[in-house]
Amino acid sequence: MRTNKQLTIFLVIFFFFIGSSIANVYAAGVKPLVIDIKAQPGDTHEFELTLTPSGKEEKVDFSFYKPVQLLSGGLKYKQDTSKFVAKEWVNLEEKQVTVYPDEKKTVKGAVKVPFSAGGSYTVVIMVEPGKTTTKKNGLQMKVRYAVRINIRVERPGIYPQAEVVDFGLGADKDKKPQVQAKLKNPSKTDYLVAAEATIRDQERRLVERVTLKSPQGNNPKIDKTRMYPSSKVVYLGQVTKRITPGDYELRIFFKYSDHGQIIKAKNIKVKEGQFDLPSAEELGAFTVKPQQLDLNLQPKAYKSKVVRLNSEIGSDVKVTAAVSNVRKDYSNSLVDWLKIRGRKEFKLRARNRGKIILTTIVPEKVKLGSYHGNIILKAFNTETGKFISQRKVPVTAVIGKEHKYQLEVKSLYSQSVKKGDLLSLDLFNAGNIFVAPQAEVIIKNAKDEFVERVRLITVEAGQKILPKTSQRLQGQAKKLTPGKYKAIITFQQQGQELKKQTLNFTVEE
Repeated sequence: MRTNKQLTIFLVIFFFFIGSSIANVYAAGVKPLVIDIKAQPGDTHEFELTLTPSGKEEKVDFSFYKPVQLLSGGLKYKQDTSKFVAKEWVNLEEKQVTVYPDEKKTVKGAVKVPFSAGGSYTVVIMVEPGKTTTKKNGLQMKVRYAVRINIRVERPGIYPQAEVVDFGLGADKDKKPQVQAKLKNPSKTDYLVAAEATIRDQERRLVERVTLKSPQGNNPKIDKTRMYPSSKVVYLGQVTKRITPGDYELRIFFKYSDHGQIIKAKNIKVKEGQFDLPSAEELGAFTVKPQQLDLNLQPKAYKSKVVRLNSEIGSDVKVTAAVSNVRKDYSNSLVDWLKIRGRKEFKLRARNRGKIILTTIVPEKVKLGSYHGNIILKAFNTETGKFISQRKVPVTAVIGKEHKYQLEVKSLYSQSVKKGDLLSLDLFNAGNIFVAPQAEVIIKNAKDEFVERVRLITVEAGQKILPKTSQRLQGQAKKLTPGKYKAIITFQQQGQELKKQTLNFTVEE
């Protein structure tokens, strides 16, 4: 006998805002989703919920939930509110309403704060349809909206507090080093938290400064987490620098509310094999900034630039600096213009910084266009002389403002791959300035009917095609069958069309 199993999905739609207080947040179905109330003991504040019709008549229920903050910083909602006194302060005129098509429905409510109240309280009103919607495949959908009412009652003697429960240097699931800390809010008020940590070696040299975020707040646009009364939240930060076995100091900094701050420090020991770390060769003995030099110059110009080195390992290295051509006998080389001032060989101290000064001297008689070269920085073991790693800093000098863009397509061919056909195009830059083009290919069959559109990019995305050099552009076509085709190719750079060309190609059996 065949049994139909029904899966009920409850989708709770809510916005967990970590940031400054937001009075009104709108979403389809119900608004606002967040109501912020600042009150004094004994105050009464009124509010309204506006329901947006869904296109059909439906009954909507309102119920109260208690929010509970998780260690991740997120919220879950508990329906058991028997010991949740704050819900008794919130009154709705109606607990169930009917929403008609093309007609908004407003439900009024009020919050009456008792004289004994003080601190922060959050009550959740769950807004949900009275019935689920069943689809033909047996799937039941029930969309719920969690409306948060944040009630902040000002009272003398109530102030934000924070306690560091624990912190240390642990490993994530990939055995990479990770700063881990747990913070508790023992106070009666909610607040925003920002956190960071520093790691220093036994010589007190800074290894890395790490931003700590809750898992819920791990978003580039969010740098703070809101902590609710009596909650505990974990804060994590990935260590990206190389941590070799040895002794370190870990110091954490928590900033909470407007003026609160906690600083804690401890000594930690990293053991051999504790973390899965890249070698010095993989990581590189040092990083450089800037990673490339782009210069806009005129004939007879004289320009100096500083390239800074930052040691990434716990031992000294010998660094050598040299100027290098992009290729042998390259016609647009600027190697003869580049001079390294000062030492071309020096010691870079562990976890320390160094620099080289590069001077570019443009000849008086030089053709307009772009000229290219590299600075090669190599690191060697100070005792054995063994090579460790190197960094290449590309240098580009654009002379003048009037340049010639000229692209030549050498070939276009297709290759059958697992999910379609790989189109490869060999492109030669015959102009006098570098280009970083994108190519859009419109493919038509032998009957001149449109088949598909394919985007081609350089094999190394974003790589420049230097003057008098070639690059390969690739993209995947998914609708080709064996036969003859016509490709209409348009080359663009930053919205400017550089070239348009039509080519024929064949897809083999």
